[in-house]
Amino acid sequence: MHEYGLVQEVVLLLLKKLQEGVCPEAGNMEVVLRVGGFAVHSVAATRQAYEVLTKDTPLESSRLTLTISPVTLNCPGCGYQETLGDDQVDPHDPLPLAECPRCGQVGPVHGGRGVESLELVCD
Repeated sequence: MHEYGLVQEVVLLLLKKLQEGVCPEAGNMEVVLRVGGFAVHSVAATRQAYEVLTKDTPLESSRLTLTISPVTLNCPGCGYQETLGDDQVDPHDPLPLAECPRCGQVGPVHGGRGVESLELVCD
């Protein structure tokens, strides 16, 4: 359900852009979407939501290129950087923190929230 809401907002924005004439011909279109790791719990559910929400619209035959940005820890104490896995941070925590495996200092987690970029490529 989380993915559906995110994709619904993206599709509505893209349809508005198409109405404004962004793509003069509705030929081959590619939607390039980059989201944070907390924004999408399932790539398959995101793709399925895109298929359902674009059906019977000008975006129906478009390709979705989906990139998930990793959630990272940048330790403020020692500068250690690490990509965090799904089991290391609670995605529902509004201010997620993680412990540095090198020095033990707790620091904020970066990235992972919302849509980072959206592009409509028209051929």
